[in-house]
Amino acid sequence: MMNLQTLEYFIAVVKEKSITKASEKLFVSQPALTKQIKRLEEFLGFSVFERYSHGVTLTNKGEHFYKDIEPTINKLRFDMAKHMANQTIKMGSDPFLATYYYPDHLGYKGEMDIQLAKVTDDAMELIALMQSGEIDGAIIQDHPHHKGLFSSWLFDDVFYACVPEKFDCLNGKSISITDCLQYTQLLTPSVTPLYKRMKNLINKHVREGESPEIIEMPYHALMGFVAQGVGISYLPDIVVQKINYKGVKFLPIQDTPLKRTFYLYALSEKLHDSLKRVFE
Repeated sequence: MMNLQTLEYFIAVVKEKSITKASEKLFVSQPALTKQIKRLEEFLGFSVFERYSHGVTLTNKGEHFYKDIEPTINKLRFDMAKHMANQTIKMGSDPFLATYYYPDHLGYKGEMDIQLAKVTDDAMELIALMQSGEIDGAIIQDHPHHKGLFSSWLFDDVFYACVPEKFDCLNGKSISITDCLQYTQLLTPSVTPLYKRMKNLINKHVREGESPEIIEMPYHALMGFVAQGVGISYLPDIVVQKINYKGVKFLPIQDTPLKRTFYLYALSEKLHDSLKRVFE
C-alpha cells in the first residue's frame, strides 16, 4: 500500500531534480530515499524517473503522474495546516528556556495551541521523545540537525558572569574569563552544557594544578550562593534581562567566550515552518 510520505518524497525529488539533493533536504539517507522511489515504481508498475549521472528527469508516465497528484497533495497540505488550529503542539525545552523564553510565546493563539510538555537538560532525550512522537517539537541547544527531523537556527545567546557585590576587586563594567576563573566556580551539574563549557575554558586558560574549586548545584540555587560570596557563576542573557538579584552583579564577559546557539526542531517541515513564525 502506498503512503503519503512516499508521495512527498517523490515530489521532493521532482523539485530538486536529484535524489542526492532531495535526501539532504528531507534529512534522510540517499539509499533510503532511493528505496522509497523504487517502492513507488513497483506499486505503479512503471518507472517515474530517468536516471543520469547529474540527476534525474521524469519519464513521460512519471510526468503525467506528477501532474495528476501534485494538486491533490497541495490541497491535503492546506487542509492539514487549516486544521492545526485545533491541534495541541507539545514542545520540549531546557530549564532556562522553560522559565525565561517560553512564557513570552505560549500565549500565542494564532495557528496552534503550544504547550510545554517536557523540560530536561538532555538534548538527546528531547530528540528521542520527538522520534517516538511523545512531543512534536523542541528548542535544542548547540545541536543543529538530526536525521529524520526538521530544524533551523533560532537565536544565539551569550552568558554573563554573576559576581557577588562584595567582591570589591570586580567593580568594572565587564570581566575577563581569566579573572572569573580565579574564584570558586558555582556550576550546574556535570552533565549539563554549562558545566562542560566551563571545564573546557578551565582547561584552556588555567595551568594544570591551579584549577579553581567547582561546586555543583541545581541552577535555581546558583544566585543564592553567589549573593553569599561563595563564588562566581554564569547566566545566559535571556535570564539576565529578566531578573534582578540582590547582592549579585551581572557583568558581560570580555570577548564572549561563553555562548550557545539554539535550534528549532519539529517532526515535520510544515510544523517546523509554523513554529518558526511563532518563535521568531
